Amino acid sequence: GLLDARNVTAARRRGRLDMTDDARALDALVQRARASTPDGADAVRQLRNLCVDAEGPAAPFTKTPRGAMLVALISVVVRNVGLQDKVGALRALSLLKANDDALRRAARAGAVPALAQRLRDEDGAGRTSADAARALGAMASSSDVCQMMIRSGVLGNLSEACARAASEETGEASETARFAADALRRLSGRSDAYDSRALFPISSDPSALDLTTESAVRSVVEVLMSEATVAHGEASAALGRIASSGATGRRAVARCGAVLPLVTAALGGERQRNASLAALRSVAGVDAGASAMNGTTQNDGWYSDSDSASARRDREELTMAEKLANANGTASSLGGLNFFHDMIDLLSSLLELRHSLEPAAADAALALWALAWQPSNREHMTNRVTARLMALAREGCATSRDDALSVLSVLALDEGGREAIHAQTGGAKLLDYLQGSEGNSPRAFDGETVEMSFDELIERRSPLGDLEKSSTGLSAAVSRMHCA
Repeated sequence: GLLDARNVTAARRRGRLDMTDDARALDALVQRARASTPDGADAVRQLRNLCVDAEGPAAPFTKTPRGAMLVALISVVVRNVGLQDKVGALRALSLLKANDDALRRAARAGAVPALAQRLRDEDGAGRTSADAARALGAMASSSDVCQMMIRSGVLGNLSEACARAASEETGEASETARFAADALRRLSGRSDAYDSRALFPISSDPSALDLTTESAVRSVVEVLMSEATVAHGEASAALGRIASSGATGRRAVARCGAVLPLVTAALGGERQRNASLAALRSVAGVDAGASAMNGTTQNDGWYSDSDSASARRDREELTMAEKLANANGTASSLGGLNFFHDMIDLLSSLLELRHSLEPAAADAALALWALAWQPSNREHMTNRVTARLMALAREGCATSRDDALSVLSVLALDEGGREAIHAQTGGAKLLDYLQGSEGNSPRAFDGETVEMSFDELIERRSPLGDLEKSSTGLSAAVSRMHCA
């Protein structure tokens, strides 16, 4: 039997591929895809759609260094929140990962050799070969399927597609070649280096001191992200020392992807937490002991060794009602009763950084995206970060804009968030944009919209499906926005 189109539509609406309903129908679809006929081309397109759905909405971004940092942060957050907030954190984590089971089912049904066979089909504009290459790239989002693909010899098919494009010497890469190159990148496990200057262009060239300091920061960040947890406290302290050393050090820490690992490290032990918070404050330009929002000293704000005993006493003296509230969804206490809320306030201050410090603002937006999925955090941040996120989206580069919009799309899930967005200049149009595009997830570099201003982007009304065109696999929506 043929794969019922209604089942395909239902599977795509769920946002994940589910092959368990009719395995024989999947086998039949793969057999159809082998034929060099119009029906075979349609079957390849269906396989592409199903595999891209199983790949997940943010798989290409997750493969980048910033994406890996975000996954690491959410994984730690899941272990440090109450039950209700844990559901939101797990939902955010699921949006960043592929559906391995579904992709393995497709591979076991013989989709890999069938698609590899169709890479040579150049019907019309090469649509079928491009569909086949894109489907193979999506399947390579699963590490298990990657091994199956390598053993099946698909490496030769993909490299041949790239070689054909290179031999044409046109200067333009075909869609098939771009998708094939992306599939090869995923098969190899290669992750492009964190190139802050490509993601966040600046007008001035770096000095020799800039490059030396940035090299040191990148090395420390690698230690902070490593399995050597015994060194995480010292690595956090090292970043703090560099960030507080002056303009060059602060700029290097802001530009080299330190913010997300520091937020993750702040969820660790007390010494590590204090060092991480101190480093983040140095990047943000916030004085120690001062609230990121209003500059006043907070007894339950940022914690030093001198008040750690008081913080421990606070945790021990929780009333039963407070403990129950914590278990039912309030962010867990780390160093004080309102740790996550205070972290949100500090991240909010980072959102204001611009020019050479702007990468830290974008990374702060990603951290807020991870925290925004917990109801208690979302309620706290709505009136604290919305205006600053709007400003970052309007004033920042394309990377910063997309990261800010990803947070706003999560805030727009609640009526309070929609009201806060609507109150901003251009807020009504932004809500229309979020509703029409079904939201925005953290994404890899978006070549199509990089030249658009914020106002031009929110005027855009094209379906989100049209964005899935480049070999980077632009992310689909993280969720359907329930905008009023």
